[in-house]
This record gives sequence, C-alpha cells and structure tokens, in this order.
Amino acid sequence: MKPFKSAALAALVLALGGTASGQTVIRIVASNGDRVATQTAISHILASGWTFQGINGNTSSSGSLSTATGANFGAWNGTYNGNAVIIKVSYSGALAGVAAVAGNTDQRFVVSNGTGTGSVPNPLTATNLNVDYEIGKADFGFSTNFQSTSPFNGVFENVTYNPVVEEIVGVSPLGFYASPGFPTAGANITTQLAQLLYTSGSVSLAQFTGDFSADQNKIVYAIGRNTDAGQRFGAYTEIGLGTTTGVSVWQPSVTGTTTASGITYGGTVNSHALWPAETVSGIFSALGNGGFSSGALVAQNLTVTLGSDAYKGKYFDEDTQTNQFLYPNATAGYYIGYVTPGDATDRILGGNGVVPVGNRGVALKYNGVDLTSSNVQNGRYTAWLYNRILKPQSGLTGLKLTFANALRDQIKNVDAPSGGGLFNDSTFKVQRFTDGGLVVPK
Repeated sequence: MKPFKSAALAALVLALGGTASGQTVIRIVASNGDRVATQTAISHILASGWTFQGINGNTSSSGSLSTATGANFGAWNGTYNGNAVIIKVSYSGALAGVAAVAGNTDQRFVVSNGTGTGSVPNPLTATNLNVDYEIGKADFGFSTNFQSTSPFNGVFENVTYNPVVEEIVGVSPLGFYASPGFPTAGANITTQLAQLLYTSGSVSLAQFTGDFSADQNKIVYAIGRNTDAGQRFGAYTEIGLGTTTGVSVWQPSVTGTTTASGITYGGTVNSHALWPAETVSGIFSALGNGGFSSGALVAQNLTVTLGSDAYKGKYFDEDTQTNQFLYPNATAGYYIGYVTPGDATDRILGGNGVVPVGNRGVALKYNGVDLTSSNVQNGRYTAWLYNRILKPQSGLTGLKLTFANALRDQIKNVDAPSGGGLFNDSTFKVQRFTDGGLVVPK
C-alpha cells in the first residue's frame, strides 16, 4: 500500500473511533470533580488485566489505582463485555465536558493507547500533533454543572451547542480551604465575606477572626479555578456572584516545592500578581478573572507559605518606575481557595500522610457549618454540585452507548463516594435545580 493511502486509512480509522487492531476507542471529556469516581468506575467495569497510561505515570489492574485517579489525561487499554477497548480520558473541566458533547467540538487527547511505561505529555500544553497529543471528538462526558449554567447552550461564539442528555450520578461537596498557619479561630467563611474576598481579591484576616488589634495587618488573598471549571461556577453561584461577575484572584510564583507519591506541596511564594487575561475553551477572562486548570493545582497552592513581598502585595508602578506595596505594613499572608474533598483530603489536609503537618492547610466552615456528609445530605451545608453524565441526544450507539450506561450505573450505585462524593439516593434529603440555586427538600 502506498504511504499516502496508509495515512488516509489511519485517519479514517481514527475518525470512526477504532484502531487497526480492532479495538474500539471511546473518548470521554469530563470535569476534575468527576475524575476520581469515573476513573475508579472504569477500573471496575473493565475485565482484569487492564492497563492505564497517563500524564503522571502508568499502572495496571495489579498496581495502584491512585496513578489513574490522579491523572487528568490518559488512556485505558482493556476489555469490556468481551470487546477490546481503548478509553481516552480528558478531565479538562466541567464546561469543557459540556462544550465537547453539546458542540461536538474537537478536543485534545493523549496519543497513548494505554500501554507503555512512564508518563505522557499534557495534551493541553503539548505542541506536536499526533506525537504528543491527538485530536478527537468526545463520545460522551461528565460535568459538575448544568448545561444551562454554561455558555455552551444554544449559539455561542458562532458555534451551535445542542441540548444534551443529563443524568445525575452523584453529588460533589465543595469546600473552602486556607493555606498553612491560618488561625483556627477564624476558620469560617460566610457568603458575604466570600463575595468580598473574590470581588476585591484580598481582605484583612481580622474580618475572619474579629481581632483587629492582632490581625488587621495580616492579609488573605483569593485563588481559584479557570473558566473551564465546574467548581468555579459552583463556588461563585453558591456565594451569589453568578457566572458573569468579575473576580480578582492571584497567580502565585512558587519556589522550593516538594513532590512525593504524585503530590506536590509546600514552597514559598516569592511574588504573585492578578491572574493574567486568558481565553479558555473560547471564553475570555479579563485580568484577575482566570485561575488554575485543576483542583489539584489549587490544592497544591494551599500548602504554600507566602513570603513578605507576596503578602505585602509588591508590584511595579509604571508611573513612578518603582516597586510599591499594596499593604506595606502587612506582617503575614494566606490564600483561600475552593476544591472538592477528593483534592483536599490528601493534598491539603494530609490525609494519607504525604503532606507534612507544617505544610497542611486548614478546612473552613461555610456559614458556620462544617463540611460533613450528613450536613450536605440534610441541607445544612449548601456548597455542593451534582455529578452528571452528559450524552448527545443522538449518535451514541452500540458498544459506546452500552459502555456509557454501564459507567453511569457503576458510579451512581457503587463508586460515587470515591474522592469524597456522595450518593444521590434516599439518604440525600435535599435537591436543587440550578447551580448555586436554593437547596430544598426532595
């Protein structure tokens, strides 16, 4: 066969979702908040002998699942219901999941077929097409946002986004956390204080503790997620900012981090600045309005220590051509951010013992209520999101549809609690009908 015919055949096989070896390729785009439960469920519905290769390494059915549950991008290689499958996963964001399924838009995936050793490049930042990343269409997805919350509902940026089938598979609580040293006496954030923090970008610690004599010159700074993230819109709608209000969050510059067991933590913030303007998934974010691309990165930056230039808010004044400080009298500083318990338990609070005590962050109450399963289930704690599978209205058929429904049921009935999630069953006494909407009895 001539070379150009071979290339054309390979492109056709990719477009049809299969490989030359007869394996069916299934592509999933989902939110970070769905990652742990979805990866765990995939491992359970594949036959024994599966392998996984992702951006943080490789594993097999006889190895540790943590490699897969910690990977935002990767590929599974295994057998489902007697059929050879390759499952490409992209946990690039809740809104990315909505856009991918509703718009049938091109998405980036790893080139790996799920076998091999070591790690693979991050497809979102890789530059070599078909070497470091490949382009494909999502067969289905998962999101922690209602489609109605996203801009990918109707026509947006000259692309038509069709209604998708949304089926709830679980609930993800969302917590607010502070960086190390934040006083336990102030470990509570109210709706009003959260609004002030995220619209202004920084507030005095005294507004958390009530002790203005001791804490007025200690500064709390906001960090958060980018416009692909369901957690972002879940947090901002919950505190009353909605989906379009501008926020002011910071991008730290950190040195001296440590990585162990796949978790990066610690380090010193030598400087930070308002998050640069950027465009993510076609959504433009003005200065200060962006954020980190994953909950794991937010968690990592809630284990840092702010140096004096950072907590004093050092910046370069263009008019005077000199360095200035927002808070020249500041004596300490902290970050506050929001993540799911799946990212917080080990990465911030040191649940598995990897993060040392001195680098562990602090869990905050929300409106005076602790984030516990029972408080979420009975409606006292209201910062939570639904996890849902997204399927196109038509076109998902055969083995791919069977696999999607099996994965849905596995999460809904078995694996929803993985990573700190909850079942949406009879023990869950409340409901809501929009992101950040009123929590009411079922």
